[in-house]
Amino acid sequence: MNKRTCPYCYCSNVIKHGKQSGRQRFRCRVCRKTFTSKRQTGRLARRILNAYVYDGLRVRTLSNAYNLHPNTIRKIIHQIPTTEIKQQPRPASLIMDTTYFKQADGLLVVIDPNASSGMNKTVYYAFLSHTETTLDYETAADTIEAMGYSIISITIDGRRGVKGMLEDRGIPVQYCQFHQLQTINQCLTRNPILTPHRELRDIALTLTGSDKATFESRLDRWHLKHGVWLRERYVDETGRRQYKHARCRRAYFSLRRNLPNLFTYQQPDLQEWSKHGVSTRNTTSPLDGYFGNLKDKLRVHRGITKTLKNSLIRVLLSEVAEIGGN
Repeated sequence: MNKRTCPYCYCSNVIKHGKQSGRQRFRCRVCRKTFTSKRQTGRLARRILNAYVYDGLRVRTLSNAYNLHPNTIRKIIHQIPTTEIKQQPRPASLIMDTTYFKQADGLLVVIDPNASSGMNKTVYYAFLSHTETTLDYETAADTIEAMGYSIISITIDGRRGVKGMLEDRGIPVQYCQFHQLQTINQCLTRNPILTPHRELRDIALTLTGSDKATFESRLDRWHLKHGVWLRERYVDETGRRQYKHARCRRAYFSLRRNLPNLFTYQQPDLQEWSKHGVSTRNTTSPLDGYFGNLKDKLRVHRGITKTLKNSLIRVLLSEVAEIGGN
């Protein structure tokens, strides 16, 4: 075991000599000088940072707990070290999405939900000062491939430009089934009154337990039964002909348009990858949970500067198991 030595005479004959500002001091029995352990100072700073970032303790609470002035606590917090993600290139089925903390303050994140113990789920992240664009997602895909990852598939929340861009690169795209159901609920409500609305929503609710052929057959039967009703029009006060059931049309054609990508995860080649622990997720829920936990940790420190907030995000995203989200 390494003995503590005096920084002045390098003698190991030292004893504890009280505390100063919560830090242990020592006295050398040879030269009689006192000093504070640098290693202890480093450990104290790490404990304060961990308590602030992960436990959600505020500056005043930390000041009282460690008997330090609040400005000293703030100085330690603002010296959060920049931590990079430890990349481990591998075949991966990814999930990508963007969340916003406020207008024009976004965070694009790509995770590997199949990351095993000891691996960081976060593969890539980027701060956005604008509304997300297809170019942002293209940059993410370029960077991930440049880092050595082999992209097996990507699950997205449904941006058309992103889907087209990924498919042009030969990457299978899975559209989030949960977001699809949310679109149906927005159009038809959760308790529709009209029979065609109820029947279409019932079909949509079978999405997670169906395969592509079965689901498409149900849509075909619904349209055969209600197709004429769906095309009904009326003349509005401006003289224009409008569809009577516009919201139902939106729900139906949303299912039709997204159908090719709603069951990508069931493709035989992707099913084969899932046997090796690289499964394609049919929703973006693991990433949504990731965002939820991240925002919970930041909400405790609302009012902090944008620079400090981004530093906290970097620390949280670079940790292997602090945020979680399966």
